[in-house]
Amino acid sequence: MPYKESLRDSSFCRPVFACGERPVKVIFFSSGEFGIPILGSLASDPSFEILAVVTQPDKPAGRSQKITPTVIKIFAEGLGLSVISPDKIKGNKDFEDLLKKMSLDFIVAVSYGQIIPRNILDIPRITAINIHGSLLPRYRGASPIQTALLNGDKETGITIMEMNEKMDEGDVYLIKRVPIEDSDDFSSLMKKLSMLAGEIIPHALKDITDGNLKKIKQDDSRATYCAKIEKNMAKLDCKKLTAAEVHNHIRAFAFWPNCSVLWNKKLIIIHKAKTAPNKEKTPSGSIIFPDKNTMAIACSSGLLIPEIVQLEGKKPIPIKEFINGYKTALVAHPFVE
Repeated sequence: MPYKESLRDSSFCRPVFACGERPVKVIFFSSGEFGIPILGSLASDPSFEILAVVTQPDKPAGRSQKITPTVIKIFAEGLGLSVISPDKIKGNKDFEDLLKKMSLDFIVAVSYGQIIPRNILDIPRITAINIHGSLLPRYRGASPIQTALLNGDKETGITIMEMNEKMDEGDVYLIKRVPIEDSDDFSSLMKKLSMLAGEIIPHALKDITDGNLKKIKQDDSRATYCAKIEKNMAKLDCKKLTAAEVHNHIRAFAFWPNCSVLWNKKLIIIHKAKTAPNKEKTPSGSIIFPDKNTMAIACSSGLLIPEIVQLEGKKPIPIKEFINGYKTALVAHPFVE
């Protein structure tokens, strides 16, 4: 592997610069939960000065469509940091001029939600970096964590790269690998990666500043891409997919949009499940009961065993409660569409 994959051993709780040196000035671009540990790590280190946090504007959210700030805005304001929420940054001369007046050293971006144009990337004294949740050039794009889970990968990681105008194609400074456990879903894996990024980012910026991390061009011939997650991607077809594939979908979409099957003209959302062999060769789409507390759905290969489910309009419940409440209907309609 050509990229440097570990930083020198040191305590992450101490400042990375010697006392008396001026703090490194950072503008932090982020809108999602992934950025919270990273922002928290930099904001708590006196070696850095967060000049401003740039995030997406407040938007309607939920069934009530209440105007809601991003989680990063809420977190940043709780730290007493200045927050900027431009509708767009491309072609925004006022925003560009504001950043130019700040004499910043770094732009640090993670899950921001807009492409940062070249004229903005050229402003910092040192560079603009992005923190991406995959082993680049694998999984460039908007959904690297979900895609790794969908594909049943056994490892993923964090890439720290220099930004350019293209999507995740900048030169790489650092890669750190993380194993993916069978029990991981989107929420747990995102937390692992974001916490790791928060631990390594202070020292990564220090090593970039000192010239100890040399950027290396990505091998574009090895690049793969991942798409934006759409709601219809979570509809499960157990007759076509294997149990392992269905399980990977459930893990990938555990936070949103949540996977579901159609049963008796109603949606059953499956929040957690496991797999088992289909020893009896039960036809795909069929629902069977290995024991009184267990329900299994036959897939194209193998059995999917739901553990936590939610009938549309109801609350999530353990499968035992679901069987007890709907056993008669399940026996009368023993299949999913």
